[in-house]
Amino acid sequence: MGNQERSLKVKYLENASLPIKMRLSNIYSKKNKGKAKRLKAKGLWGCNAYYTKEFVFVYVLGVGAPHATIVFEELIALGINQFLNIGTAGGLQKWGFFICEKSIRDEGTSQHYATHSKYAYPDSTLTEELEKSFVKANTSYTRGVNWTIDAPLRETKAEIKKYSTEGVTTVEMETSSLFVVAKIKKVKIAAAFITSDFLGEKWKNRYTGDKKFVANGLRTLAKIASNCFSN
Repeated sequence: MGNQERSLKVKYLENASLPIKMRLSNIYSKKNKGKAKRLKAKGLWGCNAYYTKEFVFVYVLGVGAPHATIVFEELIALGINQFLNIGTAGGLQKWGFFICEKSIRDEGTSQHYATHSKYAYPDSTLTEELEKSFVKANTSYTRGVNWTIDAPLRETKAEIKKYSTEGVTTVEMETSSLFVVAKIKKVKIAAAFITSDFLGEKWKNRYTGDKKFVANGLRTLAKIASNCFSN
């Protein structure tokens, strides 16, 4: 990238691959038609990236902390210093939008960056800016604790019950590792999710049962995140 792109005030919008037709990259490119350009940079593999004068949008095609942190580090190396991580998450309390206050480090990637601790934290100032963007969009949300795990098929009933009782609101596969890397690399990051499924006594899935709910939620997240740095 040239110096102009390197000096941009940028956000990073990350989302795991979804089994629905409307993906975040489609939402973003349509919303910014004529303004967004494809970002081509070595190291940004397994993702689609676009940029405008205000921010960079990256749709990560892979799933999980290892891939997410590789892309994250490449973006940091390009000079980007502010990031938003948005996408889907499983719900443990209710359906809706969630802003992440902290995330349980139940994944392996972050352990290679920092000694173990239960939680990883986002940047408080950027999280407040993200919250303001939700308020401005008149969109209801909940601030909550997230659980990041490497193995979604090992989210046991015992763990789900334990974390639900503790008030944990969401579960996904990347956020705690991104928070830790951000702290080590001295960049800012915040995160927000839309629930795509619900973990309880029985698994409730809106990926296939209610595609519009997930797609509309991602559209809303993309708009809120875009406005967070565009204003």
